[in-house]
Formats: sequence, C-alpha cells, structure tokens
Amino acid sequence: MVLSLLMCAYLAELLLGFYLVKSVPRYPLPPYAIQKHTTVDYDVKYQYNNYSLRSADFQPDAIYDAVLLGDSFFFGQGVGEGKTLGDRLRKKGWQVLNVSEIATNHIDYFHKFNVMMAEGLRSRNIIIGLCIGNDFNDTEDLDLRKALAYNYRERFLAYDGGSFLTLERLRYQIVRKGQQLSDSLTNRMSGQRRETVVVHEFEHWRKYYEDWMRFFTGNRPEFIKAMVGSHEKPLSEVHLSETAYLKKIELTEETLKKTAEILNAILPRAPTARLYVVLIPGPHYTYGFRSLVYDQYVHMSGA
Repeated sequence: MVLSLLMCAYLAELLLGFYLVKSVPRYPLPPYAIQKHTTVDYDVKYQYNNYSLRSADFQPDAIYDAVLLGDSFFFGQGVGEGKTLGDRLRKKGWQVLNVSEIATNHIDYFHKFNVMMAEGLRSRNIIIGLCIGNDFNDTEDLDLRKALAYNYRERFLAYDGGSFLTLERLRYQIVRKGQQLSDSLTNRMSGQRRETVVVHEFEHWRKYYEDWMRFFTGNRPEFIKAMVGSHEKPLSEVHLSETAYLKKIELTEETLKKTAEILNAILPRAPTARLYVVLIPGPHYTYGFRSLVYDQYVHMSGA
C-alpha cells in the first residue's frame, strides 16, 4: 500500500510538470521570446530577456541602479522597443532591471521583487508604478499575512532532482487547494469573502503564441475582439459619477490600507535600497474626471 501511494504521488508530481512551471512572470513565456501586440491604437513588438522579462538580461552579479516594478505602464504596453521607461533610463546611463508585466498589481510586484532577490538581485533603488485606476481592484478581501511573511529561499526558481524527490509541485498544489478549501468553509460560516494569498511557487503553463493577444487570452476570439478596442466607443466619451468611478477602481480606505501593508513589507527585504512609488492616474482621470474623495485618497497614497 505504501509503495502504491508513493508511485501515485510521484506520478502526480510528474503530470503536474505539464501544468505547472517555475517563472517570474505570471504568464510564463520562453526566454528571449518576441511577441507582436496589435490593437486599434498601436502595432508593436515586445522582446524578452533570459528571465522572460521585457528588459536587458538579468545579471545576478550586478548592482542595479534601479529595479522597476509595475504593470502595463512600466512594462510599456503599446510602446515600441527602445522607447519604454526602462529604455529611457538606460540611455541616461542607469543600469535598470524591469520586472513589470501587463495585467498585474501590487501583490504581484511584491512577489516578483522577492523572487528576483532570491535569484541574486541587488539594487540601489526600487521604483514601483502604482496604477490608481486598477491596482486596488480585488484587494479589500485579501488576507496578506502569510504572503507578506513568506521566507523566499535562494534559487527560488530552481527545480531539480531534489525538487522532484521531495514532491515540490504536489506539495504546493496541496497547500494551495487546502487553503482555498479552508477559506471557502470559513467564508460560508462567517458570511465573509476572505481570500488568503498564497505565494506563487509555480505558475500555470500557458501555450505560447507570437501574437500577444492570442497568448494572453488563450486564443479566445471573443476576448481578443474586446481587447483590440474600437474607435466607436472612445474612453474620453465615457462619463461616470464619483460613486460609480470609485466603485469601479475599488479605491477605499481598506484597499489603501492593504496596499500600504504591501509596500511597507518591501523595504525590510532590501534595507539598503531606497523605495519610490510613482502614482499613475487612471484613464478617466486623465480625460477630466475630478473628485475630492479621489484626490484625498491619492494624497494618502503619496503619504
């Protein structure tokens, strides 16, 4: 019986290898991949490095002037090669590592920073691009305590024979599913919507396409059509009330507090670095939306 259980466990570990991979990006890419991203507004290419990041190759023995952590704005969505924020800083003589990725938020920035630190990253400055328009979404009900206290081991991305023998993938899945089940039962009894954040030791494997839209959407035509955009409904003509807008971006005192917890947890991981937070306004704000409550939250974010 013991032998049978062991065989089943190692078979499960082997099969999970076709589903789970080690990766810095939440949407795993092959190293040095090149993708094309086309919408109604732009037609550009993205080039990735040895860690599947849109940056120069990561060098563990280097001391970087800055590491960039953010979403599409710092990544440079719709911006051609040589023109991104990271590119502009490099042209000024800075040695920069850009760990930004489209469709991520602050807890992802925290996680990726720790992964790269475990891989040997050293940087004098940490620059986080906090997008007011969507980084607060899905934050209010998060239980961050376990994730913020997690101890990242060295060579976090390594998976070798020892990892297989210790059933690393299987143990990760058991912990993750067990936490989800525990949260579900607790929420049913309490009527809450708590979600405990589990550190992503493995990411879900994703089929690679050179077309970024096909890659990101899993080649779903209906999603591709929505993301390509349309000139018939320009964002500048969408008008929302203050209540509707704050609800849309989920900007509240609670989400602001959770965001501050995440940012405050970064500096102790790199005590010799300086932390800068760049507040990026949402698109509706740039098109004229004004709100005293919004401005108050922005002021609190800067503080």
